[in-house]
Amino acid sequence: MPQNKSRQNSTRKQILLVEDNYFMRDTIARMLEMEHFEVFLAENGYDALEILKKVRPDLILSDINMPAMDGITLFKKVRGNPALAGLPFIFLTANDAPADIQLGRELGVEDYLTKPVDIKDLLAIINARLLRVADLQIAHIGQAYLETVTILANSIEARDPYTFGHVERVTKYARWMGEVLNWSPKRMRGLEFGARLHDIGKIVVPDNVLNKPGPLSHEEWNLMRQHPAGGVKIIREIKLLRDTIPYVLCHHEKWDGSGYPSKLSGEEIPIEGRLLAIVDVFDALSTARPYHTAHPIDEVAFFLKRAAGTHFDPRLTGVFLEAILPRYVAELALVKE
Repeated sequence: MPQNKSRQNSTRKQILLVEDNYFMRDTIARMLEMEHFEVFLAENGYDALEILKKVRPDLILSDINMPAMDGITLFKKVRGNPALAGLPFIFLTANDAPADIQLGRELGVEDYLTKPVDIKDLLAIINARLLRVADLQIAHIGQAYLETVTILANSIEARDPYTFGHVERVTKYARWMGEVLNWSPKRMRGLEFGARLHDIGKIVVPDNVLNKPGPLSHEEWNLMRQHPAGGVKIIREIKLLRDTIPYVLCHHEKWDGSGYPSKLSGEEIPIEGRLLAIVDVFDALSTARPYHTAHPIDEVAFFLKRAAGTHFDPRLTGVFLEAILPRYVAELALVKE
């Protein structure tokens, strides 16, 4: 018979099985144990609520018609508890219980299994629900990281009042490029984080150098050139941010090998760094800085075209000039109206 164990003693997925029929409860529990689930057993809704005071399972599998407290009532109580409301809930029902199924659907129940239970159907539904929960958790984690990254990036940017809005604009242009290149959602998530964090290493640059209105001295340029490697030191131990490293480290590399920090050339430079180099310079030229006014867009376009093959990846520069620049100009026109 399956034994109730604490989560500390097991890394298996945990299922709370609520079923008043001993034979059915024991049969389903054994099938689940054979598939390496850890199973907690309850005979009715009251027993289930007592177990839920001590254990938070990954999923609840419950009969509908039970004495003492039925499955519908249990479902309402679980959904009414904020700490438990997100638990996947699957109902077991007899073939002749359409009214129960209709009531459950009105309450928001998605999945049902009819008795007798087929093990393949049972596992398919359980795994599908657990996968949806995992995807949702990843999305929430990603959103939390994005919000944290944005706060961090904005705090770095706040040290340099002349680049206000730079992070948001660079992120937008980079996102446009990723869309045109048909990058996957995972790659786009890395692009979003990387664009926002590309200058995080400037935290190591002294304010008097970062905000200097005139030309930098040789020593000051050496300090400034440390910011890509400094940024990588900050993020490299954060697993979810590892995809951002090429953006942070390589956005000042140049196609002809004259960039920094590693003097990479051509396709030695990761495409993430090559892409960000274009949008980063575009924003720097098209907005006012302490050392220059905003350049007209036709001059910026001429500079990018001329620098393709020396500073910039020629193919990506073509993509930017053909697809992104017209979109920028159209958006700018809308803002001016």
